[in-house]
Amino acid sequence: MVHRKFQPFLVLIVVVLFFAQGCAGRAAHPIKVAQSGDVKKTCNELRHETKKHRRNIKKMITAVKAADKKRTLLMLSGGLLIVPWFFLDLSDADKIETNAQRARHNYLVDVAKKRNCRFKAPHLKSFYFHDKGYKIRNR
Repeated sequence: MVHRKFQPFLVLIVVVLFFAQGCAGRAAHPIKVAQSGDVKKTCNELRHETKKHRRNIKKMITAVKAADKKRTLLMLSGGLLIVPWFFLDLSDADKIETNAQRARHNYLVDVAKKRNCRFKAPHLKSFYFHDKGYKIRNR
């Protein structure tokens, strides 16, 4: 049993750590792969949108790599001090969103090929990180 003098202090620590853990991650907001206006888009619109997705994916991959480095550093330092583990972002929201962008890009490339559009946009291969979270959320 904890001494009565330490009970408020212990409750305060638990509450602070609970809120600190809640601030560490964010919810993923992936885009839908097939959207309602896709069938009406012209080849030029498809080309512009695939370019936009490729630019976004390039930016997002650098953010994913930086987040992985930060997560690794926090996990290693958490082995010595327990506090950094409370600030770990284990949600992988950026990975889920990047994989959704890749799936959208590949879908638009397929639509452009079916319409015989005359621009080259390659299919993006799967990334070095898994996309299981994206598949689970969109079933």
